Amino acid sequence: MEWNQWGNSQRGAAMKAACDAAGLVFTIWFTRSGQAGNDMDFTPAEARKAIVESNAAGFLGEAEIPPELTGGIPNPQEQNWPDLIHELEDLNIFKGVVTNFAPFVHNDGRPFPEKAAPLVAAGWACVTECFISESPNATPARTDFFAKNSLGWAETQPMVEYDRLADYGDLSMYRNVSHWSAGDALR
Repeated sequence: MEWNQWGNSQRGAAMKAACDAAGLVFTIWFTRSGQAGNDMDFTPAEARKAIVESNAAGFLGEAEIPPELTGGIPNPQEQNWPDLIHELEDLNIFKGVVTNFAPFVHNDGRPFPEKAAPLVAAGWACVTECFISESPNATPARTDFFAKNSLGWAETQPMVEYDRLADYGDLSMYRNVSHWSAGDALR
């Protein structure tokens, strides 16, 4: 559940109850700060507060903000992954990032494994954005290869477009698969 936008935190208790009843893992997602519709910023303190108050069994952080702006200038909007890891490390929940890899590459496209290293070392899952309607090369196989061979994750979990499941082929080799925009399709 995307917790920090569109008033979704107010629907959290009902969503958790529905997940529990269906045997699903209730996980909250924080999207980047500063977007229209945000109810709260994506800070380590806000993430921790939301996890504790919602009694979520998992947390996913959006990893889409690049670490550098044009010319290699540090990007002040980038998530401070070590601070987030530290803030959540004592919580016994599933933790991961949903990523298009922007935070883990230099602005010239070279891999920046040092940015992913704290997450990898802390055991955070890597959920790769595989939205082939936006980027035909963002297949589960390609994003898995990049995450493993360029950034050091041992395993990935693809996030695929719910309304295009047939276009992704056999996903059985992945332990978990997330479905983007399934809520819209099920309304």
